[in-house]
Amino acid sequence: MEYRDVLAHYLEQKGMTPAELAHAIGSPRSTINALLKGRAKEPTLGKAKAIADALGVSLEEMARMTCEEDQ
Repeated sequence: MEYRDVLAHYLEQKGMTPAELAHAIGSPRSTINALLKGRAKEPTLGKAKAIADALGVSLEEMARMTCEEDQ
């Protein structure tokens, strides 16, 4: 899966909007939208950690899902 797919999955699972996530991590909404639309491939490590924390999942879990092959 690509990072954007993993991010979209967790946003949906948590019932969180991109705007809510952006607010939770103190980033512009455009940052989250760029990740979701694939304009930005992956966030920095610090930003990825903040996103995972805000979504209530571990950074390792998000990384594992990113590395999985599409089935």
